[in-house]
Amino acid sequence: MTDVGNERPLPAVNQRDTSAVAPSARALALLLAGHRHYRTGGRSRAHTPEGGFVAAVLSCADPHVPADVLFGGLDVYAVRTAGLRTGPAVIGSIEYAVDRLGLALVVVLGHSRCGLPTGSGPAQIRATAAALRHGSRLLDSAVADGRCGLVGMYWHDEHRLLSRILPAAVPAHRHPRRRPPSRGAARRG
Repeated sequence: MTDVGNERPLPAVNQRDTSAVAPSARALALLLAGHRHYRTGGRSRAHTPEGGFVAAVLSCADPHVPADVLFGGLDVYAVRTAGLRTGPAVIGSIEYAVDRLGLALVVVLGHSRCGLPTGSGPAQIRATAAALRHGSRLLDSAVADGRCGLVGMYWHDEHRLLSRILPAAVPAHRHPRRRPPSRGAARRG
C-alpha cells in the first residue's frame, strides 16, 4: 500500500503481537492484512477476537469493489454514499459505529474511475474526512482523544492498488503584517 499526497510510509504492525498498539492501528493492520489476502486471491484469515466489525468504512456508492471484499472478507460496518457525500444520516451512522459499536477506526474510501460528477478521488476523500469531523462533535472528540482513527484510502481500479490518503497539510497561521497608517488615514482619523 502506498501513500498519496503528503507521502509517508505506513508503520509496520505485527499482527501476532498487537497488545501494545493503539486499537485504531490494530484495526488498520487487520484491514491491510485482509487487503493483501484479497490481492493474492485468498480470503482473510485475520479476524477480531470479538468477531465483530473491524472498522467503519464510508465508501462511494458508484459500483466498484465493495469494502468487505476489498479487505479480504473482513466484517466492516459499511456506509455507501454517492461521491462520498455526508449528511445527517451518514454522520449518524458513523457516530453509531464509533459510539455504540466501539469501532476504533473510520475509513473514507474513494476510488478511481468514479462516474459521479464530483468523483471520489483524493481531494474528495480529504474533504469528506474533514466534513465528518466538522459535522460531528462525537467523532471529532474521539479522533482528538485518540479513541478513534480517521484515515482516507483510495482504490486504483486499473492497478488493483490501495493507497492511503493523508490529510492536507494545514499551513501555519499567518498574521498580516502591520503597516503604519497611510498619511490620508492619519489625517482622517
